[in-house]
Amino acid sequence: MRTAWLLGWSLVLGLAGCAAEPGEDIDDESWLDGKGDGASAVDVARTNLQVDLATRTAVATIELERYGNVALEVGGLTITDVTDDRGHRRYKILAGKLLVSRVLGPLVVTYGFAEHANADGLLPGGSTVIWPYFCGNVFPCHSQPADGTTFTLALDGIPAGKTAVYPEAIDADAPPYMLAWAVGAYTRATLGTTAAGTKLTVDWLPGGETAARAGTKNLVKVFDWFEKTLGPYSFGSHAGAVSVVWGEGLYGGMEHHPLWHVAKDAMADEVTQAHEAAHGWFGDGVRLRCWEDFVLSEGTVSYLSARALAKVAGPTMEAKIWADYQRDLDDAIATGGAPAWPKGCNQIDIIRDKLFTNLPYMQGAFFYKDVAAQVGADVLDGVIGRFYRAHANKAASMQDMVDAIKADTGFDPTPIVEARLRKQF
Repeated sequence: MRTAWLLGWSLVLGLAGCAAEPGEDIDDESWLDGKGDGASAVDVARTNLQVDLATRTAVATIELERYGNVALEVGGLTITDVTDDRGHRRYKILAGKLLVSRVLGPLVVTYGFAEHANADGLLPGGSTVIWPYFCGNVFPCHSQPADGTTFTLALDGIPAGKTAVYPEAIDADAPPYMLAWAVGAYTRATLGTTAAGTKLTVDWLPGGETAARAGTKNLVKVFDWFEKTLGPYSFGSHAGAVSVVWGEGLYGGMEHHPLWHVAKDAMADEVTQAHEAAHGWFGDGVRLRCWEDFVLSEGTVSYLSARALAKVAGPTMEAKIWADYQRDLDDAIATGGAPAWPKGCNQIDIIRDKLFTNLPYMQGAFFYKDVAAQVGADVLDGVIGRFYRAHANKAASMQDMVDAIKADTGFDPTPIVEARLRKQF
């Protein structure tokens, strides 16, 4: 995600009744009452969604890593039925979580969903945004990115004259917030194909062609550089940028690979396009182990987008990007927030505790730039590429990256970590 905006967020916590009881003997009453060990909840393996936009209803078939007790976030959903291989199941919703005990087979959840105005679900402009932990406003989920899932998605009820742009399947483990759709009067252009065979496209809304083509003029070369430098793209043979309408004051992009979203007003920005493309490798391709590792996503792709554009667009572009980054960093330091890399694991609320600022983006980018000045940019490219290939479609931490830099190069980046990533402003 590349963004210059911050919003006030609110979580919707619900309490619902129970479905018809199929028999007391199959239920774990302690789990249904919310007294069970939450850490023992079964993780999600695959999320299959059938969505009707006309009625705003959906069916989610959740394939689990194993059978057992399930707790899924559903804070913005209206649950109407829950079944598994046993038939209709009892359930409770406590503190925004759907609790079902001793699930056998895929869990099938029928539900309704609503439109949201604060970039936390289905938006009035026709697209979805569920980063960081609002997937429960669109489908039952675990919002922690460490729990990767694959997806299928089918949309019905698309308004006449509109096109729905979305991936029908994502077959590599991805963070829950990666899935999205966009509905509008879209026009698509094919930009070209990388040496590895990945087709790049761009979808724009009425009046948006000039901006879309300007922002993506180097996108095929940028994507090709990522594939050659970092490793194979995980999310299929087709990727591209999609223009979306988020609302007043919302600018930037969101890493909804393979078809990432960019706010209509930002479509002409090559850095935003390269940044969102880079999330196919970090943030989406390599997931975060903890929210505190946010810099592993945003700092890494901020650096990689600058590096790629420098390679394909030349030194003038490179100089402009780093000058803009420095201004962004100065502004972020003046505003303050959490350190770019806070200590702990999932002890921070990424929004409320002010980790979602430009500090992880810019301090992270300059961390890598400072390391590159010591070991060489090409050497650092090799470290980042090997790291990606070792951790693709898995969760990793920023400490893993720091350790990899030291192990691969012999250079200890700890002083740069302390100066750039741990410092409180």
